Amino acid sequence: MLTAIESARAVLLARRADFDLDVDFVFIDENPSHITFLKEEIIKRGYRSQIDAGKIRFFSSTFEDTAPSVIADIRSKGRAHHSLFFLDQYGWSDVKMATVRRIMGQLANPEVILTFMVDSLVNLLHDKTSSLSALAAIDYKREDVRALLDIKDEFGLKGWKRAIQNTVYKHIQGCTGAEFYTPFFVHPPESHRDYWLIHLSKHHQAREEMGNVFWATNNTLEHFGGPGFDSLGFDPNVDVRQGMMDYVFDDDASSRTKKQLLEQIPDLLHAGWKSGSEMTKRSLFAARANDTPVIGALVDSQLAELRDAGEIVIFGQRRDKLGNVVGEIVRERADSYSWDDVIRQPREPRLFSIFNQAA
Repeated sequence: MLTAIESARAVLLARRADFDLDVDFVFIDENPSHITFLKEEIIKRGYRSQIDAGKIRFFSSTFEDTAPSVIADIRSKGRAHHSLFFLDQYGWSDVKMATVRRIMGQLANPEVILTFMVDSLVNLLHDKTSSLSALAAIDYKREDVRALLDIKDEFGLKGWKRAIQNTVYKHIQGCTGAEFYTPFFVHPPESHRDYWLIHLSKHHQAREEMGNVFWATNNTLEHFGGPGFDSLGFDPNVDVRQGMMDYVFDDDASSRTKKQLLEQIPDLLHAGWKSGSEMTKRSLFAARANDTPVIGALVDSQLAELRDAGEIVIFGQRRDKLGNVVGEIVRERADSYSWDDVIRQPREPRLFSIFNQAA
């Protein structure tokens, strides 16, 4: 994280000499020896001055005990509250959902990246003598997840993973208050045990950036579901194996996603136009960002294909020299679009338009 910030600072300074990327780091671990080792390593990397200046701080404590002061410190620095919480827990119950809910409720622009060891949860649920305190940490009761174990027994490992990805994540999103979330499985190359990586935020752009990271690291991530919009829904009355394909964020997944989007986007646009709504990239995609592995670049590519086929016209905002919006401009050759670009039908639709089929 420290080196990533240094790299970002160098890039930004090259663009604007007066830009100041002001970042504070807080490292928390309950084990004092872990904190001591980490501090020594950071000093070896040349960051002692930042430690002395209070820009890098260490706490030998639980996250639950330290979180209130961290939240208060973020709130004291202004109204934006831009913050990243990397919560790399050993199992799945060290971080209480109530604490994440507090982060989302008290900060304007937080992002939480939470690891979740699914195998540990399975083992706990199979252990009839285990305490319910761990389940309480994620606001769950044992009976709430019994059905998932039945699915695992009936449909196997992939059935279980799809069920937990497409069911438990909704529970986590609901009890944390995060408007946007991104849940996918991670396969560490050096381990046979998978874990769940959950990204929680309050803004669709934060979700978009996390999705870009997933596509950039396609060798270790997996999604269980379809390739297009609304792909994470789980119906307990339907065989979880139905229509399921391995989705590992590679070229094949990209091709399948584009094909699916080309089928879905016209229907979504037509439904929006029929209801009298002005359709933008934001209304088309952002509202569906949670239940899909799709990212904005994939949507852009299919919008461009529909535009080139004469099915749609895309309008961007025209601005004057002061940045004020003064009208619209047709995005005739653009291959990427802003969230507020407007999507309309041509004044003279094609005779055999796909929107005639959507009607």
